[in-house]
Amino acid sequence: MSLLEKVKNLFGFTPANERSESSPVTPTPTGPPPAAQLREQVIRFVVSKLRAYQNEPDTAPVGLRLSILGTSPEDEELYRVALWTNQPGKFQAELSRQLADNYITLPKNWQFDYAFFTDDLPESTYREGSLGLVVVDKSKPESSPRLARIVALVGQMEQTEYILDSAQQTTFCIGRGHTTQTASGRVRTNDIVLLNDDDPGFDSQKGAGNGAVSRAHATIRYDMVQRRYALLVDPGGLPAGGNKTKLIHPNDTMERADIAGMSYPLQSGDQIELGGEVMLLFELL
Repeated sequence: MSLLEKVKNLFGFTPANERSESSPVTPTPTGPPPAAQLREQVIRFVVSKLRAYQNEPDTAPVGLRLSILGTSPEDEELYRVALWTNQPGKFQAELSRQLADNYITLPKNWQFDYAFFTDDLPESTYREGSLGLVVVDKSKPESSPRLARIVALVGQMEQTEYILDSAQQTTFCIGRGHTTQTASGRVRTNDIVLLNDDDPGFDSQKGAGNGAVSRAHATIRYDMVQRRYALLVDPGGLPAGGNKTKLIHPNDTMERADIAGMSYPLQSGDQIELGGEVMLLFELL
């Protein structure tokens, strides 16, 4: 090889007939990501079924229940991402906004929930493909609300007990202190408050383990479809966030709650361990 050819090779000036065939480039997918497309599909389904309530705020639904049928684990995870499961209330707020854009105004405290089903959709007001929607309005009131309470067995809460009333709200945030700012910048307000060491009334003996609880540790959510409460662990209560959460059932079996976005059904008598230091008791009333 001549010096000139060596210089050409050094700087990449290789003749075309000597260049190796490059492997084909895989085209980059275009369009919105899958979760965004699925989210729009779900929202379009709900909006289309509620057109009867356009400009009818006095008869608008007080609750919506979304049922999702026969999903694989991969599809179920995609739905959880699409519905912003790890950001409680965000999908409901977006759905409310898009309903309002279509002149469908729901009450201030309207309730939304969803559940997955493997065999068949439950009885629904509307069905389309793998989705079902139950519309709860004032003419079809819910059966008696489910009441529950939370008391501290170990640790110190701001109140002696917290009453959970599904008729008033369906999500109850648990954390240390009253408010905190999430990673997205949203200010989160806790409904079940573990006292911080600088809060009025803090007892250093009762609240000795409170510091192990994250400011945004977990959420108890009422499932309107299955009429039960469930625990969801927020980022601050997960191993990835340097923390831990588990359930101890009345039969002494233990369940680690360490998967983001997963609902862990609660039964009366369950004990909820937060950070390995605080123990809360859940009881149905």
